[in-house]
Amino acid sequence: MYPKQYPGPNEDVLEAQARVCTGPHQTRPLGAKPTDAIQPEPILETILKSASGELPYDQMVSEAQMGAFFAAMTIRKDFPKETQWSEAELAAFEKYQAELDLTMPVEIRFIMNPDDGYLPANPKEEIVVKALEKILRGKHLTFDETRLMGAAILTDDVKAALKGAALIGQRMNLETYDEVRGYLDAFFAPAQVRKIAVNSLTHFGEPYNGSTRYFRPTLFIAAVRAALGEPSVLHGVDLMPPKSSVTEEQVLQVLGARTNLSLEDAARLIEDPAVGFAYMSQREYSPGAYGVRELRVHIKKRPPWSATEKAQQLFSATESNYMVVGYFHTGYEKPMLQLMWDRGFQAGLAVKGEEGTSHYALRLGKPSGVDRMAVNYSQGFRRVGGCREDFSLDIRPDAFGFNYERNPRLGTVSAEGFAEAGMAALSGQKGHIYDRIVLSTAVTDHLLGLCPDPHEAVQRTKEAIDSGRALAHLKAYIAKSQLV
Repeated sequence: MYPKQYPGPNEDVLEAQARVCTGPHQTRPLGAKPTDAIQPEPILETILKSASGELPYDQMVSEAQMGAFFAAMTIRKDFPKETQWSEAELAAFEKYQAELDLTMPVEIRFIMNPDDGYLPANPKEEIVVKALEKILRGKHLTFDETRLMGAAILTDDVKAALKGAALIGQRMNLETYDEVRGYLDAFFAPAQVRKIAVNSLTHFGEPYNGSTRYFRPTLFIAAVRAALGEPSVLHGVDLMPPKSSVTEEQVLQVLGARTNLSLEDAARLIEDPAVGFAYMSQREYSPGAYGVRELRVHIKKRPPWSATEKAQQLFSATESNYMVVGYFHTGYEKPMLQLMWDRGFQAGLAVKGEEGTSHYALRLGKPSGVDRMAVNYSQGFRRVGGCREDFSLDIRPDAFGFNYERNPRLGTVSAEGFAEAGMAALSGQKGHIYDRIVLSTAVTDHLLGLCPDPHEAVQRTKEAIDSGRALAHLKAYIAKSQLV
């Protein structure tokens, strides 16, 4: 687990946040019906009791929760009629307003009514407060404002309530492209990207919160691609709340690899022809971002950077750079692809894969339509003669020789289970894990333009596994990661 910084969170208030801390068309007003399970009066009573010290520590409403909840309520005043305040919310705030004004800390009162202003305690807090003056009014930030705010949130100099309010507010206002860029650069700026002595390199960005249902083949795909002469870099964390599921870092730990590599260490492994890939922990490349993981629990919804962190570039190859990201929520794929294009990538790929990863299901369900993107929907670009060539399509596994009536799962979802299944597949054991690794590797390299013939991509992937070369690269990584 991670060290706790905040009290609580209070579960009842988290349920309220799940309803109101969302976008202008998804918000569910509290108490819209008398029979609704979550009513606004009890929520405000719980917050007031917590602020007065009447609740046990583990049941308290944290300041981060309060910031997120009250920011949502403030922003919703300008939402469409159906997602604005319900009659029950209006009545509850009218009933408790005097007590809120008397009991709430000054930063919470500012979040509830930004016209009252707030005197920041330090320069970092001033940055966030200035941003909130716009966010709480439903306005957007510039690239520089977002970058500076994001960097300030990663410090200990800003009150948790202000952090929670800023992050939820940004999500509710639906981030612009400049805001997406700002968060990315706040964590790891382009000037920090390390040049690396390989001709080409592919970054893989998967959800940091892990997988709860399906096997994640990213690590094993990297080993296969290394055997094919296509270096890769993976990045993530050991554990990310609130999902806190199986990640690549956990699998590497089970396999005995070192997971606290520096950028220099990782570069050496990627450049080593016997290895050809590396994993970077956010704990090492952006300690500040790693240090605010607990905020994700207390604000209930994903922070704005939970999508953009997948598009983080850590290294730059001498000739060609590629990036592959997975996503679940439609809309984030477009700014991520634009980021790849603007930063000069040779090709970029965004996949609506299993559990938001870039990996393909072994069975395509209902195909994508005008208003719905299916799992296995893929879109991206290739840079050809300086021009951008875009593509989008559903990936049909049967077109690549994989015919499954149902999409299979492992019996046990755990780091140990993933490690065992992946090693067995790279050892040549046929089955759905082997097929997942082959399908995702082959399709990815085909769509990036690295292997124009998709059937050849499948065959060369199988050969890299069946020959034992992919397993040799993974074993070399495990051994050499302990030596660099």
